[in-house]
Amino acid sequence: MKSRCIYSSTISSELSNVRLVVEELISCLKRNCGELCEEVLFDFRVILNEVLVNAILHGNHGDESKRVKIDAGTTEKGDVFLIIEDEGSGYDFESVCKKHKTAVTDLEDMIESGRGIMIVKSLCDKVKVNRKGNKIIILKSIEKALPEAEHV
Repeated sequence: MKSRCIYSSTISSELSNVRLVVEELISCLKRNCGELCEEVLFDFRVILNEVLVNAILHGNHGDESKRVKIDAGTTEKGDVFLIIEDEGSGYDFESVCKKHKTAVTDLEDMIESGRGIMIVKSLCDKVKVNRKGNKIIILKSIEKALPEAEHV
């Protein structure tokens, strides 16, 4: 599968960097993918916030000397991929997912830890985590906004 990188950045583990990266990446998506529906853009904001905050707080434990690498691109089918990698020791992704077999609609019943990754999984087409557990690869299909004539 051919892909094209449209965004690459490395940030220090400071929560103040999350908003900047999210806005940069959303702008990059708009430039490279054309007009996207607001729902898809909202999903990307949620996904990016959750994954970046997890990488900073849980992966790198808020250690500002550690970095988070972010890459994004498009596939030849027009889907978007995100790759986020922290410098932490990782976690057992499958174990977290098994703990939270509860439907995402029952978030109030879930323990706080692990909610973010379940939200991300519900918004994406594919989510893979490397064996170490410090790198997440996300694939999300995008929908173009409907032309004005088709809006109801």
